[in-house]
Amino acid sequence: MGSLQNEAHDEDPQVHPLHLTPYDALPNKKQVWPGEPNTREEGLGRLVLLTPDVVASAAATSIRSGRRVNLGWELNKLEIANFGRVPCRHEIVGILGGAAFDDVYTFNPQQSSQWDGLRHFSQPAPTESEPERRVFYGGVTSQEIMDLTNHRIGLQYWAKEGICGRGVLLDYVSYAEKRGIDYSTFSDHSVPLSVLLEIAQEENVTFKRGDILFVRMGVTKEWDTRMTSEDKNAYATTKTPRHAGVEGTEEMLRWLWDTGFSAVAGDAISFEVYPAKKSYPRGEGEPEVEGVFMHEYLLAGWGMPIGELFDLEALSAMCIKEQRWEFFVASAPFNMPGGVSSPPNCIAIF
Repeated sequence: MGSLQNEAHDEDPQVHPLHLTPYDALPNKKQVWPGEPNTREEGLGRLVLLTPDVVASAAATSIRSGRRVNLGWELNKLEIANFGRVPCRHEIVGILGGAAFDDVYTFNPQQSSQWDGLRHFSQPAPTESEPERRVFYGGVTSQEIMDLTNHRIGLQYWAKEGICGRGVLLDYVSYAEKRGIDYSTFSDHSVPLSVLLEIAQEENVTFKRGDILFVRMGVTKEWDTRMTSEDKNAYATTKTPRHAGVEGTEEMLRWLWDTGFSAVAGDAISFEVYPAKKSYPRGEGEPEVEGVFMHEYLLAGWGMPIGELFDLEALSAMCIKEQRWEFFVASAPFNMPGGVSSPPNCIAIF
């Protein structure tokens, strides 16, 4: 059984002190916005934890065998997506009289493997005059997002440096299979923090500041091997989609922050269980735990990238083969000024 190591609060002159402040000492847990508008610090959000020293250490300790695994699902999946998202269209166009060919892609990054950028999701920020007001990371407004001349908190900040560091996989699918836990990833099945910590111990995972957390729930496996065309159509057309994922609770938030993760990702459609639950049951006789919508904290509050619909099947197999659940991650988001989300273009290197 492995130990859990927390290096999240060491001093680092390259990182604003707010990023190293314990969760319970944060002046505003839902708005950790230390960067000035239109600066690298604001644009990177929680990715500032990926300092050169952190990345160099991750490469030196995690790359051993040289085996590599792609973490991106096929770009044309989900073939039928929910929320009215347009499926991917791929055209091959001949030029020079057929002597050469070009591609033409039309797609919504949210329909397949993607990083949610800081422009993707907002949090409530009501005022007396605007009770329905919402803002994005740093206080960015929807008007700023829709202004195509305004690139604040756009993808270009992530693209310039990439998302590179030590990845760790918590394989809930394997954990559940060993224990006979049967569930659909298109349900409100949720994974509590206690189970994630149990998986980490079984995998002998030790966490470090700057880690990129991956949680395997099994969405791509279920979509590819268990769902019929009718099942996929039913999901795409329902007005009340349900997604399995990690619990959305304050204890989960506290752990994600205090452990020092720079980003979180998984094969789940929303990483956390969706729709967000008002509460979660505990043991017999124990009170229920209040639920939170973590997207409002992670993206709009902390600037922490959320990866969704990553294909973690080959990664899981490689972790088992190597008998280690840590690896180096190299991800190159689209260099799109003002971009909202991007395919991860992500490789795990062992």
